[in-house]
Amino acid sequence: MNLDFSIILAQWPRFLWGLGYDLYFAFAGFALGCVIGFISYLGSASRSKIARAVSYTYVQIVRGLPMYLLLLWIYFGLATKFGLALTGPQAIVIAIAIMSSAFASEIFRTGYNSIDVGQIEAGKALGLSDLRINRTILFPQVIRVVIPPLLNVFVICFKAATYAAVVAVPELVFTAQDISLNQYRPFEAYISVAVLLIATMLVLSLLVKVVEDRLNDGKGA
Repeated sequence: MNLDFSIILAQWPRFLWGLGYDLYFAFAGFALGCVIGFISYLGSASRSKIARAVSYTYVQIVRGLPMYLLLLWIYFGLATKFGLALTGPQAIVIAIAIMSSAFASEIFRTGYNSIDVGQIEAGKALGLSDLRINRTILFPQVIRVVIPPLLNVFVICFKAATYAAVVAVPELVFTAQDISLNQYRPFEAYISVAVLLIATMLVLSLLVKVVEDRLNDGKGA
């Protein structure tokens, strides 16, 4: 088997642009997912039984949906049923946001549940409002708990971003498919994508580890 990576080297800027697309989709979807996830958490922590039921149902449904199916439903299903024509980038960002929001909701719930209830009672005893208790007592502690698992969710979002190839977005995997079909070099194309993805994943995982270690050092201090 003769391997020829000269074609891959000639197309290297396309691979880097594709990687940039994947990172952008991951970040945009993750950021939106955190917002939706926090709203879902507020529903689960509400005194309203309806809000808790809606939040629980939402999280369970989303966690059970494969990312591939979710993307197809958003891109093709909504367009067919409601005439909502989304672009490929819009569809993948929304799909990642919905997927990650279920994880984020559970992470926020776990973070807030880890706080001693006595601290809330102490804040009320001092006459602090609920908003000030959340802002000055709870949130600084919760954020230290939720950041590491949320960063792991971002890593999941990055891997999910490669599904954008399904809706013809010129990201990393789509670029490899195009080179494979037109240049007849599937092995070289896909091995190059694998190397880029693995290298990026290692960097992201290392960043997560660094953040975790710094947060743990802060707790020890």
